Amino acid sequence: MATTEFDSHDRFATSSTQVAIAGIILATCLFILYFVVNTAMVQELLGYTQRMHARVPTFFVRLVVVIIAIGAALYLVTGLSVYKRNKVEWAPWLFLALGLGLFMIYVIIPIFQSMSYSFTKWDGLYDIDGNWTGEWVGLHNYKILLDDPNFYTSLKNNILWLVLYMLAVPIGLFIALFLNQTVRGIRIYKSLFFFPFVISQVVVGLIFTWAYNPEFGLLSEFWSWFFCETKENIMGNLTRVCSVDPPSILGNEHTATYGIIAAGLWPQIAYCMILYLTGLNNVSPDQIEAGQLDGAKGWKMLWYVVLPQLKPATFIAVVVTVIGALRSFDMIATMTQGGPFGSTNVLAYYMYDQAVGEGVGRYGYGSAIATVLFLIMLVYISYFLWRMYQDEKEAK
Repeated sequence: MATTEFDSHDRFATSSTQVAIAGIILATCLFILYFVVNTAMVQELLGYTQRMHARVPTFFVRLVVVIIAIGAALYLVTGLSVYKRNKVEWAPWLFLALGLGLFMIYVIIPIFQSMSYSFTKWDGLYDIDGNWTGEWVGLHNYKILLDDPNFYTSLKNNILWLVLYMLAVPIGLFIALFLNQTVRGIRIYKSLFFFPFVISQVVVGLIFTWAYNPEFGLLSEFWSWFFCETKENIMGNLTRVCSVDPPSILGNEHTATYGIIAAGLWPQIAYCMILYLTGLNNVSPDQIEAGQLDGAKGWKMLWYVVLPQLKPATFIAVVVTVIGALRSFDMIATMTQGGPFGSTNVLAYYMYDQAVGEGVGRYGYGSAIATVLFLIMLVYISYFLWRMYQDEKEAK
């Protein structure tokens, strides 16, 4: 009995050598990170003429040091007695530690940096010594924002994106219901509907830009079937003559936003379809049979039996669609660059445009726009997280 107790105590004891080695490595990394690695050191080491040129290499050196420090910290923790006694509870957090650390560095910290920049006037540049050149202006950028008509146009377009983008959820559901059958060739149909999801947003934007082109696009070809005819001109060449000119969807400020949203819906519907197809595979056949015995069929079967079981898939589809609508950027940058006359701007693109695009040099103002967009997204994300928490509480 005494031997067993001794072995148990020894098994949970702190590994002094492991903790010492990990502690030395961690302390060394922190010292290097804060007191050794800087742009001046990297500039001298690599022989750059200006300190600005050393900023990117400095970033990568610091990244390597941070990763080593995180590894040393994990190695140190696993050698502690408290970890060995609570390994089951602590292990998942250790697996997540590296991801959470990088998420903190590249997402959380930049969010707060952007918020701080929104209270400054800064052109995005540093001086020759790498020093920040901005100045504190308080709420001045937000005051300008409230009087900026382009901001309200972008905000209105974001709301329009949000409303129309939600069509992806029911359309994706009905396509999934159609594809959730065992008929000949159904795998080919699934592949065709899945195809838009794997295409880059930039490629989708280019495809629809060409399709909308009033000169040679797909829409122009359909238009020519009804309103155009081919005639021979005085030079003897065949020319297309239209009684009504084809519409220029992306060239019209009243239709351009709708054309871009239609392009964005194509891959978004495919994504929602995938979520619902996965959900339909988990629908209980017992509940389907019980509903059939009770006389449920068609819409009643869908509403009272199938949809309640698809609630998790619906929740994820709505969350992803809302976030996708609010952060829409790729399609606008590819198809219109905010035009014509700024009519297709959304907050994400307007932020980019003011910081590094047409309004280059307004990093503070662009950060103010980014902060407003973040707060809007935070409201939706907080609500959905709260709903998810409530659902899990009810399930327990």
